Amino acid sequence: MKYTALKQNLLPLIAIAVVSFLFFQFVYPYHLFFKEQIQLFLFTPTYIFSYLAKPAALSSLAGDFLTQFFYLQGGGPLVLAVLFSAEWWLTKKALQTIGNMKNASQWALLPVASDFTAHLALLYSPRNTMGLILVLAVFLAFSRINNKALATTLFIISVAVGHWLFGNAIIVLPFLLLFSTNIYRPKIIAKLSLLLVVIFVYIGRPFYLLPVKEAFLYPAFSVKDLLPLVVFVATIFISELTLFTKKYNRFSIWIVSVLFPVILISGFKLNANFGLEKILALDSETYFGNTNKVIKLAEKYKLKNRVGTYYTNMALAKKGELPDRLLEFYQPFTQGLILPVSQNENWQTILFSNELFYLIGDMNLAQHSSMLGNTFSPYNRSSRMIKRLAEINMINGDYKGAEKFLRMLEKTLFHSKWAAKRIKEMNSGTTPDWLVSKRTQIAQTDTIRNSSDYLHAIEFLVRQNPRNKIALDYLLCFHLLNKDLISFKNTYDRYAKPLNFPPQKVYAEALLISLFKEKVSEETFQKYKINPAVLTEFINYTGRFEETKGDLNQLKEKYGTSYWFYYHFATMKEAGE
Repeated sequence: MKYTALKQNLLPLIAIAVVSFLFFQFVYPYHLFFKEQIQLFLFTPTYIFSYLAKPAALSSLAGDFLTQFFYLQGGGPLVLAVLFSAEWWLTKKALQTIGNMKNASQWALLPVASDFTAHLALLYSPRNTMGLILVLAVFLAFSRINNKALATTLFIISVAVGHWLFGNAIIVLPFLLLFSTNIYRPKIIAKLSLLLVVIFVYIGRPFYLLPVKEAFLYPAFSVKDLLPLVVFVATIFISELTLFTKKYNRFSIWIVSVLFPVILISGFKLNANFGLEKILALDSETYFGNTNKVIKLAEKYKLKNRVGTYYTNMALAKKGELPDRLLEFYQPFTQGLILPVSQNENWQTILFSNELFYLIGDMNLAQHSSMLGNTFSPYNRSSRMIKRLAEINMINGDYKGAEKFLRMLEKTLFHSKWAAKRIKEMNSGTTPDWLVSKRTQIAQTDTIRNSSDYLHAIEFLVRQNPRNKIALDYLLCFHLLNKDLISFKNTYDRYAKPLNFPPQKVYAEALLISLFKEKVSEETFQKYKINPAVLTEFINYTGRFEETKGDLNQLKEKYGTSYWFYYHFATMKEAGE
């Protein structure tokens, strides 16, 4: 008997917790990191009471509070493991309350499986899971009431305010009550409860300032986010039907064994995006400052994606390796250098775009991009963008502006220490090293310019400070990837050559093409300090090119990462997102 209880209760609970933790910790962690970055939870009365102005006030408040812990290594997987375990336990108890099912522990796996796969989507939040958990808790509390008058009163109240407190999850309460024949509830109202819920949602819609569709979806962002609730209701129906079969136990186990993998596989196909997980890995490691890890991940993933290239190029530029390793990675011409801020871009790329502008020292564009990234993010607030705006204002010397953002971050759980450190730096009377370094990059004068003219923006930075190597590398590489050797050489001669450093790999290879086309003198050639080994390779490549009559396949293995190969064979294709 004890073994059976252990098998039905403890083993599924342990399996759910362990599997979910391991999966989100080691297979799918970066979606969780990013979910925290597009949230901002403040411990202030005004912020907390602001939840009352929308549906799902209680579940959203609880869900957003828990999302903060996604910032921690292992925090997100642990939170989800606890949520899934609680969801399974409460679902099991609810099913047992409805029909005293012996196999409730197996049936309870189905909603959990659907919710597990729903969390693979970028915009599916703990808000949704908390809604179902809270509704189940209300139902189980309701089932313990033995007073008919009290039960009727609480039932009406729960239906009336349920959407305000729990959001779309309130839809499961009528189904739970309808099938619960062994608890006190007003039968007539119970039969009309689904209609009452719909009426109360519609009546309350103007108060929330939401369109009809969004009011019924809230806090979900799309219809597919309702799938866990649909699976929960379907589980009630199907499990109840199996009670009428002769071989109930065997039949219910067989159905669960079929439905469980179907739900998992369908959920993965619908919500999982392992390509985006790789992009978010590069993005988050950039945000965390782990430049070496970004490069290692780029080498491992070998992504043919402009956003992946964008983060790879930035990591190489930080280490001063962009001109040496530029063509070791996929380069969709200049689309992998800069992510534009325009109406044609999605909110993610707009949020990502500030990273480059900040890196090269263009604080005007970085601030513009960060403000838009914060505004267009799904919750219209982002801890990551607020941190970036604080840094930008500090670099610009606007300490009052920086303090505004830092005071917000002081009210958070995990960004408060960072904010306190920055406030201390502003009040110390000395300038920290990171601030000194960033201020050497920024332009000392400004001018009127088109915010989408990124080439001239980088040129402006380089003209102000040619020793801004990252900006100079981006300007030179921009011309090279466009195969504009005239602009490249003019820029190199004007800004890079006076620095008197030997040209790095891609620069040397491109210069050889230009210099041989111009038929410069030996004396002029020597002034460029090109490595003789690169010259030898150029002569070998030219000979091999003529010998093979420009056969791409025969040249690729040895010269595929050279600029000569890129110059001859690279063609524009539609960039991946």
